[in-house]
Amino acid sequence: MKMDSPDMRDKRATDGTPGMLTEKTVETIAETEGKSVYEHKPLYNVIDPEALDALFAPRADGTSRPVGEVSFHYEGYWVTVSSEGAVEIQPDDR
Repeated sequence: MKMDSPDMRDKRATDGTPGMLTEKTVETIAETEGKSVYEHKPLYNVIDPEALDALFAPRADGTSRPVGEVSFHYEGYWVTVSSEGAVEIQPDDR
């Protein structure tokens, strides 16, 4: 899906779980641009993928982490990931 129109400026992907936010981030941007995930720079160039996934992963005892979100710049987008497992991207041209 291309973001050519003003109505397509923001995109959100979620399945309700916080696991593997790094994969969701790259997949969401690749889908938006109609590209393969392998056509993008590695996410580790801008954020530690293991730390991002661990930030909202359940604790060792299985309890949830606190609610929150983290934002960073990647591949021309501002990416916001949340403890609910959502990945929101917004073009950098705002």
